[in-house]
Amino acid sequence: MTKKNILSVIAGLLAIIIISGVFFIFYYPNKVCQLSNRLQNKKSEVSIHQAANNALKYFNHILAKSNISAKITREIDDPKTGLYQVEFEVKGKKISAYISRNGRFVFPQAINLQPKMTQIPKTDQPEVRLFVMAFCPFGNQAEDAIIPVIKLLDQKINFKIDYIVSPNEKGGFNSLHGDQELHQDIREICVQKYQPNKFLDFVKEINQNCSSKNADRCWKKIAKKVGLDKGKITKCQDDEAKNLLNSEIKLTQQEYPVDDSSHFNGVEKTPITGSPALVINGVLYTGARSSQDYLEAICSAFKNPPKECQSKIKSASKSNTKTTGQCGK
Repeated sequence: MTKKNILSVIAGLLAIIIISGVFFIFYYPNKVCQLSNRLQNKKSEVSIHQAANNALKYFNHILAKSNISAKITREIDDPKTGLYQVEFEVKGKKISAYISRNGRFVFPQAINLQPKMTQIPKTDQPEVRLFVMAFCPFGNQAEDAIIPVIKLLDQKINFKIDYIVSPNEKGGFNSLHGDQELHQDIREICVQKYQPNKFLDFVKEINQNCSSKNADRCWKKIAKKVGLDKGKITKCQDDEAKNLLNSEIKLTQQEYPVDDSSHFNGVEKTPITGSPALVINGVLYTGARSSQDYLEAICSAFKNPPKECQSKIKSASKSNTKTTGQCGK
C-alpha cells in the first residue's frame, strides 16, 4: 500500500467519526445506541487506561485491513468535559478523541454547549494587532477595512500589522503563497519599522496593484509612489529578516483568549491559525469584518472612548464584508 493510500485510510477513519456524528460502541460496532443516564452511572465507570485500550482495539480493528496500527501516546482525565481524552498516533499522524467514562463511546471532539465569552479589557490606549499574510485575499480585505479605522483613531491606539510565516526544515522560512509573498511580508515589516508614517499607504497600494506572482518587481514602483526610501527597506530585508520573522513566529504561536469560544468549538484560547486574525488588548476578536464593525470593536476597548468612536465609516465595496474566510497556516 502506498503512503498516499495509507494516509487516505487514516483520513477516512477520521471522516467516518467526524461526519457521521454517531457514537460507536466498541464491542458492537454494527449497533448504534443513544446516550442515556447510565453514562453518568459510577458503577459502570472504567479506568482511563481501560477506556483508552478499548478505543485502541476498535481503531486497530478498522486499520487492520491496511496493515497499519495506532498507538496510544497520551491519556488525560479531562475535568472540563468529564470525559477521558486520549491521543493516538497512526503513521506519524496525531488523532485526538474523547471517550465516555464507561469506556464504550468515542467522540471526535468535545463541543462546549456553554461557550465562554471573554470581554476585551479596557485601556487608555488599546493595543490592536492584525495578523495577515501579504497576499491572502481575506487578509487583504481585512486590511482594506481596517485602514480607515486606524487613520481615524490615529495615535489614540497602538496599532501593528503582524505577519504569519512558518520556519522550514532548512532553517529558513515559508509563507503560504510562496517566496514572493514571504519577501513582501519582510518588506512590509521593514516599512512598518522604519517608515511607519507611510506604511498604511504602502500596504493599500500593494494590495491593489501587486500579487504573489510579481511582488519582487512590483513593490519598487509602489515604494516610489508613496515616497519610501527603497535602499533602507532593502537593507532591512537583507540584514534583519531572520530576527524579524522569528519575532513574528513567536507572536503567532502565543495563545490568545477568544472573545467568543463558540467560534472555536468551545476552545477558550488559541494560537493564531490563519489570516486575518485581529487581537485587541490581547483578546482574539471573532466578529464581523466591515470597517464599522472594526471601529466598534476597537472602541469597546477604550476606558474613555474618544469622539472619533461616534463616527460612521463606510467600507470600500471590496472590503464591506462579514466573511469568516481565512488563509490557514
